[in-house]
Amino acid sequence: MSATLTWLDLTASDRDRMRQVLDLFKEQGTVDEMGLGSLRDALSEALFPGTSTIQTRLRYVLFVPWIYRQLEAGRVAASNVSAQLQKAELDLIGPLLENGTSQGVIGERSRGSLSRRPSSVYWTALVRWGLFMHERPQGWYHTHFTSLVRGRGAEAAADDPGIVQTHQPNWHPRMPGPPPTFPQEASFDLTRSEAVFLQGRLEERCAGTLLAWLAREGSDAPADGCFWDDSAAGHAHADIRDKIELARRFSLHVEGMALLYNLLLAERFRAEHGGDDERVDHYRQEIAEWSAKEALEDRHDPRPLWSFAASRKVRVPGLQRLFVETWSKRLADIDPATLPDDLELRSLIETRERQLKGPRARLHNAARLLDWNGRVGVGRMDFRWHRVRRMLLDLQQGITA
Repeated sequence: MSATLTWLDLTASDRDRMRQVLDLFKEQGTVDEMGLGSLRDALSEALFPGTSTIQTRLRYVLFVPWIYRQLEAGRVAASNVSAQLQKAELDLIGPLLENGTSQGVIGERSRGSLSRRPSSVYWTALVRWGLFMHERPQGWYHTHFTSLVRGRGAEAAADDPGIVQTHQPNWHPRMPGPPPTFPQEASFDLTRSEAVFLQGRLEERCAGTLLAWLAREGSDAPADGCFWDDSAAGHAHADIRDKIELARRFSLHVEGMALLYNLLLAERFRAEHGGDDERVDHYRQEIAEWSAKEALEDRHDPRPLWSFAASRKVRVPGLQRLFVETWSKRLADIDPATLPDDLELRSLIETRERQLKGPRARLHNAARLLDWNGRVGVGRMDFRWHRVRRMLLDLQQGITA
């Protein structure tokens, strides 16, 4: 039976945040089997603010305001904004594909059934990077659309009782306008003026982050693998380098958790269904390779991670903290070669799954074990880099246009 969600009595801001969480489950590589997602996301936002795992191409942060400005110019009623926006966003798919561009087109396959449209996907960036001037959720903008367009103050709805919004531009006044052929013709190629504008927004609104640094100092060929291997990142200011190292070390250290978890699943699957030594041998080999890398590092100290989380006002549950600290201490106490058979670490992983999933834990639920596809949650955390890299490429290509 498939799960369903009912929005109940959520505010516009609550709904926007919930959709962002749900989007993470659609992106390959974001499955969080060991309950470390809050730490991963805090590091991601500190490094690359305003980004997400479902963003694709940079020019969408201009497409969306251009569409909204057309709706504002047309004096569309607040009650009709969502419908008109949806139509305009769906209409944009065709011109982008006709231009010979398919990489990164949102809705290329889903078209009319598209559940998350560009305006929703990029709203966090529009606010965080200072393109949308009110720093409010998309739902708030739609609710007050008529008043904002007319230039009057707008009393906030029940979502924001007692707050009065005074008039200011809805969109950044220096934002470049669309080409005269937009939206009938569209491409992801930024003009130089557009790229310079976005570069300036990132430098001003995201100062002190890796995103702003790479927007200014990055090359036209960002590192293809991990951002900590990027040459420009290595020359960033000390506080940025500290965050890079914190993310790099954490990513490597916890990679072994998912590998050991999958080894336990492979062994349990073999015990209950027979055969398939290949999976077991494969994960033992992967753990051996990971252990060799981990052994070259200094002992992992979680305390800087907790300090970072506190500075970002990110809550670290006690069980999460205990899990990471126990993993770190045990790894420091044993020979890495013995990790796959270490009873304490095996018990730690098994207990953690039970804490997170209860009766649905695969290691204790035969039906859920059958749902295992042979590999889940494996791989280094990349902290949105694969998406950010593509957008930085778009930016640099526009700068040199």
